[in-house]
Amino acid sequence: MPKFIITSPPGFEYLLVDELKSIGVEEAKEGLTQVRFECDWETLYRVCMWSRLANRVLYPIEEFDCPDDNALYRAVRDIDWDLHLSPEQTMAVDFVSRKSNINHERYGAQKVKDAVVDYFRDEYGERPDVDPDQPDVQIHCRLNKDRATLCIDLSGGSLHQRGYRLKTGDAPLKENLAALLLYRAGWPEKAQEGQWFLDPMCGSGTLAIEAAMMAYKVAPGLTRNYWGFRGWKPFHRNFWEQIVAEAMDIKDSLVAPEHPLIIANDQDSQVLALARQNAQNAGLDKFIDWQVGPFQNLQRPAHEAPGLIVTNPPYGERLEQKEKVRHLYQELGKCLKQSFVNDTAAILSTEKEHGHALGIRARKIYRLMNGSIECELLRFELDEKFFVEKTSSQDSDLPWDHQLSEGAQMLANRIQKNLASLKSFLKQQKLSCYRIYDADLPEYAAAIDVYDGHLHIQEYAPPKSINEHKAKRRLRDIERVAAGVLGIAKDKVFVKTRSKQKGKGQYEKQSTEKHDLIVEEYQARLLVNLSDYLDTGVFLDHRKTRQMIARWCKDGHLLNLFSYTSSASVQAALAGAKTTSVDMSNTYIGWTKRNFQLNQLDLSQHQFIRANCVEWLEQAAKVGEPTYDVIFMDPPTFSNSKKMEQHFDVQKDHINLIHMSLRLLKPGGKLVFSNNFKKFKMEFKATDKVTCREITKETTSRDFAKKPLHRCWVIEKKPA
Repeated sequence: MPKFIITSPPGFEYLLVDELKSIGVEEAKEGLTQVRFECDWETLYRVCMWSRLANRVLYPIEEFDCPDDNALYRAVRDIDWDLHLSPEQTMAVDFVSRKSNINHERYGAQKVKDAVVDYFRDEYGERPDVDPDQPDVQIHCRLNKDRATLCIDLSGGSLHQRGYRLKTGDAPLKENLAALLLYRAGWPEKAQEGQWFLDPMCGSGTLAIEAAMMAYKVAPGLTRNYWGFRGWKPFHRNFWEQIVAEAMDIKDSLVAPEHPLIIANDQDSQVLALARQNAQNAGLDKFIDWQVGPFQNLQRPAHEAPGLIVTNPPYGERLEQKEKVRHLYQELGKCLKQSFVNDTAAILSTEKEHGHALGIRARKIYRLMNGSIECELLRFELDEKFFVEKTSSQDSDLPWDHQLSEGAQMLANRIQKNLASLKSFLKQQKLSCYRIYDADLPEYAAAIDVYDGHLHIQEYAPPKSINEHKAKRRLRDIERVAAGVLGIAKDKVFVKTRSKQKGKGQYEKQSTEKHDLIVEEYQARLLVNLSDYLDTGVFLDHRKTRQMIARWCKDGHLLNLFSYTSSASVQAALAGAKTTSVDMSNTYIGWTKRNFQLNQLDLSQHQFIRANCVEWLEQAAKVGEPTYDVIFMDPPTFSNSKKMEQHFDVQKDHINLIHMSLRLLKPGGKLVFSNNFKKFKMEFKATDKVTCREITKETTSRDFAKKPLHRCWVIEKKPA
């Protein structure tokens, strides 16, 4: 009998086994973030249609030892791929690695793809094309402790993507996580008993839609328009069409009740409209009672049966947000105790203090992950014997340095000392944006920057060995102490956690608050965003670099590669230079143009190019003439963005980048090359035509002198 693997988020495994057995799988064994099972193909397709908890459904075709990339390539190349796809079809490869020698997942996927392509090229002289979005066949390789499992991804992407949710509000729950919460809350059994359901803060409506699917026996796979098995050669079309027809018959027989069991409420009418559209896409809009208004105004439905309240309240990262969220939980607890006595509730929480703020003792607590966020699902019986009346201490009027811990006092002393040492420098340079602290004390690992009276704190992700609650307490100390020492109000403090970014992570939003601020750097006005992205829009450590570049290319032409928001281009343009700025991100090209407009610079006199910088440079170096007086290049350490066909590694690729750039540099011109990779080794060598010297000290400002962030070289083309 065929063997399969279903992947899932951590904490789903036991419930997933129960779900599989309810669908018809006789034996299933859970592991870490996966369940292995055997069944016939008809049952397998039924699992794909009906599983509410699964991520991917995988069919292993080969397992082998994989100590290195050569072993990976050979094993994949030896597979008879004619059994799975044809050269005229499309394919894609996913690669997951854990505790193995091949730890760059993009690179591992490339090796698997190369092996498959070489198989068909050798056999037929032609090869399958790659389609990263909806390939005919999705190949999935899982590498664990140098042991590889090569699979066909039958689901063709995660099954949590039902297809009905085209638009969302902020921080939406994944559909299978919503299903997990409902299972843990006992909703399927409660729905059969005729109980009602309420989400008082429904957002994009995921909980309510999933609750309706469960209550009315609607298959979660019906709204998906893409399946990985449909292009796979051994696809059993008859089985699948029969299962689809059965699920459609169930859905078509539904009649919306006069009084829906499912109630979805949100105070934001625009967000609620998105939720209704999502429900309409799922064909369940008429099965949900939509209500607009603050949850504090909700009244219990006029229903004899008890009900279930399940919700995912917002959570806050910044100090003042946390206080607002704590108050929200207090209000939610008050609402539950006043209006929903004898019902039950399940509340998702990211902080223990939020659960305490509800004022209700939880009968059951489930720990789980919402993406990378650790959460608790709190289950309550809304019985007066579990209600807790608490008086919270009012400490908002206390001074910031009241009863500081010994560590927090040391932190305060260090920030005060740093501020004193920088005072004359900041005044002389007329700087309002600067770094005041960078993990000077190891136990308080954060970078603290000031942006014109605003505080930007980037916490370095604590190691797993640090107790979670201790780490959170230290972060609260950093916020409190830094704001207090610098005299900055709480609503001007912004906190983020800095960890390694994978894929296109550096281009993705961290939030949606849109807290924009215009700051001044020497003669330039620059737009920064303190809330939405990991970086703010201005790399403060390159302040002197930008000043130097502007001086060197006065009335000349600057090429700014990997330009980010192009603050260097702005400084050069203000000095009279023409500029060409190249970046892969549409967001940053738009940001660049806004920076130019802020400084009354004529956009028509400058070029703004959205492109993969490596590919653009390769093309320009082939056909272009030496055009630029100065080239500035500050590439990332590593990038495996889906916008790039090949992954980028600054150590491996920098020599080629420099050679290509020199072809575009005028005689006597200067190439400024910089990067942030701490272990970087400059391997480009000077010649009789080109000089190369490191200028890191000259480009490092005083506020970064203790811990420079970048290394920088100037490579100069000798005059003809």
